[in-house]
Amino acid sequence: MNGFIERHYRSLILLIWLMTSLLFLMVARSAIADWRMGDPDDQLRLVQVRDWLAGQSWWDITQYRMNPPDGGPMHWSRLVDIPIAAMILLFRPLVGSALAEQWASALTPLLILAAVLCSFAATARRLFGKPAAVLAAATFMMILPASTQLLPMRIDHHGWQLFCFFLSAWALFDPKRSAVSAIVIGLALALWIEISIEGLPFAIVFMGILWIRWVFPTWDGRPDSRCVQLPAALASLAGATAFFYLVTEGLSLAQNFCDGLSPFHVAAFAAVASIIGGVALFERTSGRSMTILIKVAASAAAAVAGLAIVLLVAPQCTRDAFANLDPLVREYWYDRVPEGLPLWAVQLDFAMQQLVGFLFGLIGLGWALLRSPSLKVADKLALTILFIGSGLVGTFVSRTMVYAVCLASIMLAAMAISLFTEHRGGLGGRMALRVVAMLLLFPTIVGQNVMNQINAAQDVAQPAAAAEQEAFEDLARACQKPMAAKALDRLPPSQLMVGLDTSPAILQFTRHQVVATGHHRNQAAMADVIRTFTGDTAQAEAIMRKRAIDYLVTCEGSFELHLYGQRDPDGFLARLKRGDVPSWLLRQPDIGPFHIWRVDGKRP
Repeated sequence: MNGFIERHYRSLILLIWLMTSLLFLMVARSAIADWRMGDPDDQLRLVQVRDWLAGQSWWDITQYRMNPPDGGPMHWSRLVDIPIAAMILLFRPLVGSALAEQWASALTPLLILAAVLCSFAATARRLFGKPAAVLAAATFMMILPASTQLLPMRIDHHGWQLFCFFLSAWALFDPKRSAVSAIVIGLALALWIEISIEGLPFAIVFMGILWIRWVFPTWDGRPDSRCVQLPAALASLAGATAFFYLVTEGLSLAQNFCDGLSPFHVAAFAAVASIIGGVALFERTSGRSMTILIKVAASAAAAVAGLAIVLLVAPQCTRDAFANLDPLVREYWYDRVPEGLPLWAVQLDFAMQQLVGFLFGLIGLGWALLRSPSLKVADKLALTILFIGSGLVGTFVSRTMVYAVCLASIMLAAMAISLFTEHRGGLGGRMALRVVAMLLLFPTIVGQNVMNQINAAQDVAQPAAAAEQEAFEDLARACQKPMAAKALDRLPPSQLMVGLDTSPAILQFTRHQVVATGHHRNQAAMADVIRTFTGDTAQAEAIMRKRAIDYLVTCEGSFELHLYGQRDPDGFLARLKRGDVPSWLLRQPDIGPFHIWRVDGKRP
């Protein structure tokens, strides 16, 4: 079997991608047919691409159909729009604009899946060989926190982040420790930071491993001290971030944002790269080997220089990227988005997949450190730092635990092969090992099944609460149907006051304008939406008249509006539900699950 895998490795990875893609298309077929995007971010991403293709400038990512007339500033990278736009342009002459967008939304994630799967398998191959790589790739679809980001209709940037992580990991475990691999690491991390600032802590983890190789080369099995990977990677990171910033932002250097790649990031990277690169260049040209003390001192100087730039240019960014968020927006919006919260602050349902995956990964790491015949000591150290570091980042931002879980799956695939080929002991013992190996291959599935059992037990113990929850979820599904939002286009083009979570669907399927979506740079408008629904009637009227709102739109199955009503039982929305309708609101006929009120005499 190993010989077959060795000969046909590439064909097997291609076959796995094709089979996974077909399975994903089957799973998502109703979502594709119903035009049901993965979440509001995917909907708004499509709107952004549509506006770009309609003539909005590459440099301008403002969403002008929210927070009119100024528009809502966005923090997304145009780079992610390129493959979606290319697919739309490819299909548009054949099937028209609407179907072209639908096909692009369905097929673009599968192309990203190909990139992720190849880099994932290539990392596994470098660590544990081709059989482990093939098995890891074959079970990738079972890594639920990762695979769900690559389903058809998921066109946001999370798939690209997975690709950047595994491209960096593949280059990190280059046995030659070449400068080219280091440059690849810098490029991949720069692309990741441009796509999402969440790549920044992972850049620190990767650069930390390269720093150990540079300062302590004998730990990496090198006879001399002139390892060029760290300076090459830092130079690549600084140069690539500067390039990506100029390509996406132009020469606009006026403002530094904490939530996206900004000039102060580029300057800090350049300062660190210059100091480390200067020491490395002197070492190579002079023929003298730098002592550990000199390298540590140079590293400290580089860190101080980088930090000084941040403190001087953007001191606010030394804290949480959302530290300046409006307290009301943080309470009602940010703190209810589980993916961005620490692992200890999210619901157990969300955390269980991540926790079980990480705990299984610790088992796989233990096996890799003690029993793996293919890993060198230096690679064991790097793998340990990468896995534990990814887990620590994931502990503070729960959605990023997916990278540790993916690494866990690679280690568990190699461990499973070892257990399956174990010939010692009796038949019963060998069969038990193989059962354990099968369970280890699917950690997130195990975690999900545990939660299913817990939830089932709670439903039995509290049947009334379970029935109430099921009834509300039926209402929620009605609110979330794309055709429900599309039906709102029966209204004349208008300015709508509607919940943050519903707004992206309205932007996608109608001609209307909205006040805000759940995107934090538009936080003043987000706060107005929240204050409208949670404040008193006078405040709601003042905000809606200030914003020239034509219609107020609500839906009984909106989780967001349900939260507003629960937290503020005397607020405007709660009073409206009880039938306390002010004279300046005129009830209109319902459109599907939506309740409509026209603002009478909106202009004072």
